Amino acid sequence: MEIDAGPVLLRPIAAEVARALLDGREPAGIVFAEGYPSRFSLEVMDILAGPRSETRDHAFSPCFVVRRCDGAVVGEIGHNLDAETGTAQVGYSIVQPAWGRGFATAALRGLIEHLGSDPGVRRVVAETLAEHRASRRVMEKAGMRACDERVGEEDGKLVTLVVYEWTKPGRSSQTTGPR
Repeated sequence: MEIDAGPVLLRPIAAEVARALLDGREPAGIVFAEGYPSRFSLEVMDILAGPRSETRDHAFSPCFVVRRCDGAVVGEIGHNLDAETGTAQVGYSIVQPAWGRGFATAALRGLIEHLGSDPGVRRVVAETLAEHRASRRVMEKAGMRACDERVGEEDGKLVTLVVYEWTKPGRSSQTTGPR
């Protein structure tokens, strides 16, 4: 199901499209923006249809972020849903040549609105590097708030991650705030 998010559309990624991208082929009928695919894009495709798909969480739902003005794919956004807690974990990426144009914010707002309409979703979370100010601002503009920090690993190095959340109106946060 396509999600209308204003300047962008969110379109589910088919496994055969992911396989083509992993094989280095451009799938027929899809236009890609300059800079596509990114490293993150290929990781998403690998989880969807590559070797990692054998062990993936089947609740993973990735979509292309498609620029409405020209139909070009500028990135991905997706989520995993933990049905037991009603928490959706969101991740997104926009290719560098398309940064600073509001596509990530529009995509995240659209996905949060879509997830928020699901009675089984009570909370949406996302995380980013503490020093990644642009991504933090995207989450804030999309209606999320910082709720926690944790130490994670990226490229073999320990990093500080900031966790953001959106909760359904009338629900309280499951965390106590940034530490």
